[in-house]
Amino acid sequence: MQGKQVIRTFFRENDVSHIFQLPGLHTLPLSAELFWDETIKSITTRHEMNCAFMADGYARASGKPAFLLVTPGPGLGNVVSGCMEAYSDDVPIFILHVDTDRKDIGKGILHELEYPENIFRYITRDVFRITKPAQLRHTLDSALDRCTQGRTGPVLVSVPFSFLDREIPATHSPSSEPRSPAPTSYRALDKFLDDCRGILEHKLKPVLIGGKGLMTPRAGDTIEEICAQGVPYLTSTGGKGTIDERAIFSFGNIITKGVARDILDSADLVIAAGARLRDADVKKRGVKIRDLIHIDIDGRWINKNFPASAHFEGNVELALEGLSAIMRDLVFDWDLASLKEKKTAERKALQSVPGHAITNLIRNAVPPNTVFVCDLNLPSYWAEYYLPVYFQRSFLMPRGISPTFYSLSAAIGVKLARPDAPCLALCGDGGVLPQTAELATVVKYKVPVVIFVDNNNSYAILEDATHSRYQISGSMCLDNPDFVKLAHSYGIKAEATDSIDGLRKIFRRHISWNEPFLIEFRNTILSPPWA
Repeated sequence: MQGKQVIRTFFRENDVSHIFQLPGLHTLPLSAELFWDETIKSITTRHEMNCAFMADGYARASGKPAFLLVTPGPGLGNVVSGCMEAYSDDVPIFILHVDTDRKDIGKGILHELEYPENIFRYITRDVFRITKPAQLRHTLDSALDRCTQGRTGPVLVSVPFSFLDREIPATHSPSSEPRSPAPTSYRALDKFLDDCRGILEHKLKPVLIGGKGLMTPRAGDTIEEICAQGVPYLTSTGGKGTIDERAIFSFGNIITKGVARDILDSADLVIAAGARLRDADVKKRGVKIRDLIHIDIDGRWINKNFPASAHFEGNVELALEGLSAIMRDLVFDWDLASLKEKKTAERKALQSVPGHAITNLIRNAVPPNTVFVCDLNLPSYWAEYYLPVYFQRSFLMPRGISPTFYSLSAAIGVKLARPDAPCLALCGDGGVLPQTAELATVVKYKVPVVIFVDNNNSYAILEDATHSRYQISGSMCLDNPDFVKLAHSYGIKAEATDSIDGLRKIFRRHISWNEPFLIEFRNTILSPPWA
């Protein structure tokens, strides 16, 4: 086969349904090859940064790797921030870089760059450079393993564009057997569980904290088994939705104050599973942990911000199931019903706060299985703190490097990955504007995403910080377009309002979830939820 046919076969054998790309001269042979394959849909975007975030949303929502096809030079450079986010938040993205011919480097060829993959060495799980045609298929398979096994994350594969039309020597066909997960050290697991057994014998008030590493049905079932023994459950931001937050033992995000903070203050043991407990996510938000059992896929974040009395690095599901067996015969001293009553009262007391009122309205106005996609804006922060999530992979917030320009693009990827689930992008006016070119992508591929734009004519988070720290007001103001007219120019329906009651009417009367729609909420700057 020719190189482009080898790549297409690799895609088909791995059930790749979507490729995200912005084509260039170097990728044209592969783009043409994929054009005739009805099983693989190529999504052509308007900017590679947005393209990378579409792939990110696709991977987070589906739980499968997303595939990104990029050209050399500026095409590759424009996916750096998306790759950084994916690496920092363990998102599996396979970046196929169709490169120049290195033998011509130094002659001033198009998109010339001598060692482009070096840019990615510290923001990917691995970098692969194909120098011989016979390496092509084996390298693709190896890269996919690195992308999806153990700690997931992005990989970069560079293949010279001249290989696409070249005949590739026959190589050993990969096994049709599914790839098995990395082996677990059962000796280490047994020792960890023995340590936990000794710790738990003397504890009356353990609390379980779950992160994004528990975003599987099997892990969700185990969480419910443990917490049914009378153990309260809290999540990190990445763990929102690991179980239905309406459960009696679920008390929301660990960063909230009130009941969640009271639980942590009263707990004599914290069990953190699949959660990194990073400084920016937890410690900086005021979370304090005394005694800790920490379980994660690797040891990168263990003992970094909170020392652990016992820890396990490896298969999180197996470790959690072992803990469940230990805790099954123990009795704990929590009154979950009373805590739930306090949590309900806490929510009622917040109803008059505008940020919480918007969050509560949105939660009640959208279908239960809606996927929320956030970037860094005040309604999103209120949702991070207080929005109840009912299903796994239904709350996406980029907490790796915390990019501002994320939610609109990522929501397109979400909707392509899960066409049956409603999708709401929560955007700030400052974050959404650089992404609005992708409204053309929404229209082209008929992606029925609903876009909520919080228009306060400001970089509101920075405005709040500048005012509180330096007593300066108005330095972060923005001049914005009319977002409704902008949406209309693309043929997308849109409405604007400046009141919560107006928002309620728009959700009730105008949104069907089967076509794209933009809501512009024109309001003053909300106070942040941590104020």
